[in-house]
Amino acid sequence: MITHVSVTGFGYVVNKLALREFNPFAYGFWRLIIGVIALSALATFTKSWPRIEKRDLPRVLLLAIVAVPINQLIYFVGISKTLPSHASLLYGTTAVFALFLSAALGYEKILKHKIVAIIVSLAGLALVVTQGGAIDTSSELFAGDVFIFCAVLAWATFTVLGKPIVRKYGPLPSTCLILVIGSLISLPFLYFPARAQDYTHITWIGWGGAFYAAIVLSVLAYNVWYKILSMVDPAQVAILTTPQPVVATAFSTYLVGEVIGWPLVAGGLMVIAGIVLMDAPAFAKHAGNLRRKVTT
Repeated sequence: MITHVSVTGFGYVVNKLALREFNPFAYGFWRLIIGVIALSALATFTKSWPRIEKRDLPRVLLLAIVAVPINQLIYFVGISKTLPSHASLLYGTTAVFALFLSAALGYEKILKHKIVAIIVSLAGLALVVTQGGAIDTSSELFAGDVFIFCAVLAWATFTVLGKPIVRKYGPLPSTCLILVIGSLISLPFLYFPARAQDYTHITWIGWGGAFYAAIVLSVLAYNVWYKILSMVDPAQVAILTTPQPVVATAFSTYLVGEVIGWPLVAGGLMVIAGIVLMDAPAFAKHAGNLRRKVTT
């Protein structure tokens, strides 16, 4: 989890800097091209291509569409307009929407303490998005936050619906197959934006961002994420990811020049507090079970 929090927290800043040079869809094209090559090589080298049963094909296809054309491409548009701190905090509320989806599917119940946690988290998120004042719906920052919010809904869906596939076929095979399929679906639609991109002003920062997003965020972070999901319930993962906004904001302040105001600090603390409150009982119970296993 430390690995996942570090590379993804830094990833918000890397993508933001790269998208100052790239069109989001052209950036997505090269990020997916590099990612397909890297993931295919990894799956081939480790002999991890899974044999998917016919009954699982619709879910795999759905996950591929949600993970890449919806989640990743909407995210690139959003991060090009908003701030890394906002994006990381919005993604921090994945557990809230994963809980709603899990409850709708009958996987778990929404308990009283989770209702309080949801209210606290969403109130903190509202404080961050509005920056402590009225919402300026015409601002680029607000538009970016809306795009990121849509990407978060896709990520929550991906997190909940992907768990049975991960348990059945394993983290690495599932990740490689889903992301490769999703990338191949997306690339034909991204070819023309990539062709129209002016590459004369793309520096090592832009290309470095594409490689980081493709190799580190796809190959490493996705596999680590699915490995965690194979060990811990989706809702319980959230409590372990709470340092991610802190990492993203710290890097953003230094590299992007983001100014930290009181709404970001107060709202961020409320989001983190809500996430901890939501999952603390389950996390404590899980930790207690592990301690008992170790002692016996």
